[in-house]
Amino acid sequence: MQPAEFEKCKQIDRYDDFMAVALNFDGLTMEDYKEFMPTIFEIVPSIKDRDPVIMYEKVISELRSKWSASENLPFHGPWHHGLVAGILISALRNNGYSFDADDVKETLKRGPMMPPGSCGFIGICGAGAGLGIALSIAEKSTPFHDEERAKAMKVSKEVLERLSRLGGPRCCRMSTYTTLHMAGHILRDLGYEIPVSSVGGRCADHELNPECHGERCPYFPRQ
Repeated sequence: MQPAEFEKCKQIDRYDDFMAVALNFDGLTMEDYKEFMPTIFEIVPSIKDRDPVIMYEKVISELRSKWSASENLPFHGPWHHGLVAGILISALRNNGYSFDADDVKETLKRGPMMPPGSCGFIGICGAGAGLGIALSIAEKSTPFHDEERAKAMKVSKEVLERLSRLGGPRCCRMSTYTTLHMAGHILRDLGYEIPVSSVGGRCADHELNPECHGERCPYFPRQ
């Protein structure tokens, strides 16, 4: 998407109209995304690393190899809504916690319940909510539960507050790194130990994001 096209999209505040115009500028359709989304169900469970940051980067690499709707996998995409929770539960499983394939599948299914663009149109970043989804699986929470439900909402709130402070337009990579980094500390406090790589200055793909936040972003490489 060109800068002028980006600015035009900013003037459209109705969801269906926005998505139609934005996807058209990218030469894509919503069907392209819908057809591709099941790919995450194949890839995420196949990654056996214990570190969710490493897992995420490997998953993106695999997704790039399977994307065919355009020349390159879009830097932003609704797969992030399922990836974060799925990767966290997979990482817990890979670290010896008693989660199974159905738990991973359930997390990957819940994230995309939030539509593309939910960060701007609903006020909930799909990637950022991934920690709440993962914890709801870990705690076997439902809307009928008390403390378990509250825990899931609390951790989602903490991540969303952090993302709101970072600001800027959408950046799925920034949202994902933020959530995975915070997950390491929050899950540890709740009794789940997983290794999480440092994410400071880690983004190797910033040039693929035309709206990169640059020095404002904690994951932008520093010299």
